[in-house]
Amino acid sequence: MHPPPPRAGAALSLLHAVYLPLHLPTAKVTFIGFGVPRVGNQAFANYLDAHAAVTSITHVNNKEDIVPILPGMFLGYHHPSGEVHIMDSGAWVACPGQDNESDECIVGDVPNIFEGDESDHDGPYNGVEMGC
Repeated sequence: MHPPPPRAGAALSLLHAVYLPLHLPTAKVTFIGFGVPRVGNQAFANYLDAHAAVTSITHVNNKEDIVPILPGMFLGYHHPSGEVHIMDSGAWVACPGQDNESDECIVGDVPNIFEGDESDHDGPYNGVEMGC
């Protein structure tokens, strides 16, 4: 049995959300991604936060999904603001700031890959399962 292929959909979509307004100056982009890994460094996260009026970012993380904590912050990767975390109870919690360490947010809820669950990556997100 082979492991599932890596998924890059939400990460690539986030890059497109940044790219479009740079080349279409009148574009306003709303990005909502599910299970987004960390895409860029601190400067990238700060850039997204500073341009929130042009590119609105929401990244939804499900329960103990390990994908949003990868790559690790120790490698220099950071999430921009805009996290919404789905708790085990099914409640959706807004997490202010970048990589919020609250137990109600993905960084605090899943401190490392050994305490996470990759199967949570597929959902459910409000009853919807993702994946192939």
